[in-house]
Amino acid sequence: MQQYSTKRKSGWLWKLSLASFILAGLTGFLYRLGMMGWVPEGLWLGNIRHAHSHLMFFGWAVPFPMYILFSQVWEKVDHQSAGIRWMRNGIIGGLLFGLLAYPFFLFYGYRPVAIGTAELPLSVICSGLVMINWYLFSWGYFKLRHQLESRYRLWWDGALMLLCICSLGAWSIGIAQAAIPDNDLLQEALTHFFLAVFTEGWVVLALIAILVNKLPLKAKGPLYSSNISLSLICLGAPLSFPFGISESLLSPLLLGVARLGGFLTAVGLFIFIAELLLNSRWRRTIWLWPIIFLGLKALMQLVASIAPASFWLSDHALRILYLHTLLLGALTVTLSGWLQKHFSLSKGYFQGVVLSICLTLISLIFMTKLWPGAWSGGWIFYSLVIGALLPVTALSAQWIRIVILQNSRV
Repeated sequence: MQQYSTKRKSGWLWKLSLASFILAGLTGFLYRLGMMGWVPEGLWLGNIRHAHSHLMFFGWAVPFPMYILFSQVWEKVDHQSAGIRWMRNGIIGGLLFGLLAYPFFLFYGYRPVAIGTAELPLSVICSGLVMINWYLFSWGYFKLRHQLESRYRLWWDGALMLLCICSLGAWSIGIAQAAIPDNDLLQEALTHFFLAVFTEGWVVLALIAILVNKLPLKAKGPLYSSNISLSLICLGAPLSFPFGISESLLSPLLLGVARLGGFLTAVGLFIFIAELLLNSRWRRTIWLWPIIFLGLKALMQLVASIAPASFWLSDHALRILYLHTLLLGALTVTLSGWLQKHFSLSKGYFQGVVLSICLTLISLIFMTKLWPGAWSGGWIFYSLVIGALLPVTALSAQWIRIVILQNSRV
């Protein structure tokens, strides 16, 4: 009875993570309104963007996949073991400090906050505490990893390894600012090292781990190409960081490194997707949608790796579209699919999430060079505002349905 109670108590973790997604999505909606000239007094557009992105990372993109992994480990081990407690506490700490950082990013950004006679960068401090909790979770996982099936354990190993590696870039930013404050290239490189390894490493590999676990595979062991795909992604993710560096600071060498990293990551993903489709019963399953978004993401990355740099360097909107294809498309659709299967919902709720995300991604195309300038106009900003609300509404509807089902079973 106590084990069942403990498991039920852990259920609030995914709910708090989903609430973080909704809050981050509403903050993105506020940012879109700000692009139209409406910003609440006391707020700055850049700070709103920081609050949106950090909460989406700290409150959604990390703790929800961690909760799914925690649930997988829970089914295999002694619930009183130290490792399972480290994992659970790591999720709790990361979520709480991520939410605590949100108002400081929203109102102050990275600026220090006056507390008495001291000035402390509270948003940075909370972010550091979030990453410490990532280490706690990883420590607990690596004590228990041998309990998981090898076919998806390998991907979780790589995902958590790269999550810890990306944090080194974040820690190094503060050191660089204190030691070499005038080196803009170094600080920007470290920032984008964190972002690249986080998105191309942690997010991609965690999604693959979930898909491999959930898709009905024809063989019980790992996919034959697992080692090749994992190696290419783990090598390419850190090398792709120069893609985000400002054009004025990007040297030919850094551009070449970025192209190589993007190419390796894209090829690794294509190899995985091809074998997954060949060796799983993917037809008539909701998991086909995350695979489509991962494939689209890999295609965009491959094009960026071989296309002339002028095609994407000066178009920040293309980078935004790319990130949302991964984080809103592949990531959110996968997590929504997990909710769909875990709570046995009717497919309409999941289909609503997919449709809302597709419409949001289409609205982002309007801001890029891909959209003809002759067709542009003020209506684009209204479409962005509406698009920012659609996934929030769809995920909220899915959550409400889960609550109704849970209450009806009590």
